[in-house]
Amino acid sequence: MAKQADLLRHWIAEKTGEATRDMLKNRIEGSRVVAVTSGKGGVGKSNLTLNLALALAAREQRVVVLDADLGLANINIMLGYEPQYTLWDVVQEKIPLRHSIQPGPRGIRIIPGGSGIAALAALEAVEISRIIEGFQELEGECDWLMIDTSAGISANVLTFVLAADEALVVTNPEPTALADAYGLIKAVWEAGGRVSLKLVMNRVSNKDSALQMGERLTTLSQRILARPVEFLGMVTEDANVGRAVLRQEPFWSLYPRTAASQDIGAIADRLLERIPPPRRGGWGAFVRRLTTTWAHLEVSEQNTLGTGGK
Repeated sequence: MAKQADLLRHWIAEKTGEATRDMLKNRIEGSRVVAVTSGKGGVGKSNLTLNLALALAAREQRVVVLDADLGLANINIMLGYEPQYTLWDVVQEKIPLRHSIQPGPRGIRIIPGGSGIAALAALEAVEISRIIEGFQELEGECDWLMIDTSAGISANVLTFVLAADEALVVTNPEPTALADAYGLIKAVWEAGGRVSLKLVMNRVSNKDSALQMGERLTTLSQRILARPVEFLGMVTEDANVGRAVLRQEPFWSLYPRTAASQDIGAIADRLLERIPPPRRGGWGAFVRRLTTTWAHLEVSEQNTLGTGGK
């Protein structure tokens, strides 16, 4: 992993040459690009992404949600509709990315991923480039791009996390979830990531205990990895969340006064209160980082396979 991190840093440095700078020189720097990710599945990452997007929209923010859980996307399932187009249609060159955008509640817009499409989880560089080209057309059209990534530390996940301005690492108080969250944080730093990492504890029953666990994880990251991770907040374990999922409606809209909704609102406020917001060049820079990171991680995986995984 350390060798791959050195290769990644070198490769990105090579790609940020004069031509790239010229291309980005006149780009608008407005949107905040936030990846919502997790080291372990089942911690409520997608649900948090959707409801946080709604809380931001209620605060007069223009939000686009990209369902980048490639192959196992479920944002549209949580909203109870079948999208007309998905990222799979973009990859197959049936439509441009702009035409895949679906309207969502409270004015948010959603770019649906493909659910149950195995090929979407193993895209090649030429295919992901079609998605990246589509991002360039959306410059300046939103205040926030919220990216719901897959769980784990695959190339797909790290690509979106490393390209974002900020990444929310979602976990819960279970020991396995905490261990996997630390593993994800470590993988990001070992890959040379400069993204601003923030920890969110989900499905919390005891706030005092969850706060201690969260602070322990952020302290461990600082002490062992010498990298800061901010503890952004926590979301209370709430039976209304499960009820909303069964009804295929966002809990933030269905139960606005419930504990989990109040916690989501508090997290949205914390994100908005950061002055200045920790952007790294806006949308154009996100597209550049996405391009270079994806290509290099694919090369690294191919090299690893070619040497028998050594």
